[in-house]
Amino acid sequence: MKKIAIIVGLLLTGSLYAQDYQYQSNVDKNDTSGFYKIDLNPTVLGKLQANSADLRLIDQAENEVPYYLEQENFSVEQRVFKEYKVISKMHWRNGATVLRVENTEQSTINNIQLQIKNFDVSKRLELAGSNDSKQWYTIKENYVFRTANGGKHTSEVKSLNFPYCDYKYYRIIIYDVFSLPINVLKVGYYDTHRELGQFEKVPTPQLSTLDTIGTKETFIKLNFNDRPYFDKLVFKINKPTYFYRNARLALKKTDHKGRIYYETVTYFVLNSNSELALYVSGFPHQEFYLIVANEDNPPLEIESIEAFQLKHYLITHLEANNEYRLVFGSEKHVSLPNYDIAFFKHKIAKNIVSLKLAPFTSLTKEAVVEPVKPTSLIWLAVAAVALLLGFISYKMINEMGKDK
Repeated sequence: MKKIAIIVGLLLTGSLYAQDYQYQSNVDKNDTSGFYKIDLNPTVLGKLQANSADLRLIDQAENEVPYYLEQENFSVEQRVFKEYKVISKMHWRNGATVLRVENTEQSTINNIQLQIKNFDVSKRLELAGSNDSKQWYTIKENYVFRTANGGKHTSEVKSLNFPYCDYKYYRIIIYDVFSLPINVLKVGYYDTHRELGQFEKVPTPQLSTLDTIGTKETFIKLNFNDRPYFDKLVFKINKPTYFYRNARLALKKTDHKGRIYYETVTYFVLNSNSELALYVSGFPHQEFYLIVANEDNPPLEIESIEAFQLKHYLITHLEANNEYRLVFGSEKHVSLPNYDIAFFKHKIAKNIVSLKLAPFTSLTKEAVVEPVKPTSLIWLAVAAVALLLGFISYKMINEMGKDK
């Protein structure tokens, strides 16, 4: 009987595994082995728990494949070195290296960066500015570089800081009276700017509006097909031209006496002089209300409300010419899987190839069982068990006959 139980268990394993999840989505084919990021679109994320614990990556042999999750940041501060055009580099007879650079865009700056080969001596510098490269004006004198030690690198970036200027040309004089010149590789500046994260549009919600005269408020009900997990809500308002309205997102609740009230999730302002957008983080509620305080003004004429989600990725290592799929949507899995790969995020390149997901399909019993001509594994298992039981019964009857 133990053998029978083992056989039945093996036959049922695949179907039972699938029954833990409600949906699956195939991953694009990959031609080479390596690390990939899989785009998790809003329709897939809408089927997941809030912590994405019910998400698994499966290969064609039904093995679980380790992964970790990432999402775009709202914004990232980027510090980029922009190089100036060096017009001339000369050595004066009195022992000085003179660099002339052009600030082509004539932008307002307060620093110039010099990338210099490592040295261990003191150097005195002075800085001047000009608009025609002929008449020069002093900006800073007696600036001293005492050493340049790039550590494991062979060069270091040194900074010349000064009050804001907008000259088109700058002249840097490095005095070399008591030693040989230092080797200046590049002259430029660091430009700091913010890059917004990439968003993906969430399927549009259904809207229904109610204007109340008594409370001077407009109630707009938003209903999404799935949990939206949006990070940005964008409003398009037709009328009036100018407006400044206090607003809030709220959930409809009922107290112990059956009375309805609206629990505020967040407050914000709709202002015609600013971006008509609300930024939140992974808003999970499928149904909620936008409540706008009109005061003595006519209600806003809202054309549309759209939700956007910061892009989410699943990072994993895939083998070439293997087939992979995501399975998801389960109430049994409440904690995230613990994979080793999460400890090595810093070793995985950021610019890895991105793969898309096919539209998801259902894994419910109705989707995999044909009522007229069943061919699923469960029926194969039942047939195998019936045959085994019949064979064992036949053998036992023969054995009993021989004993008699």
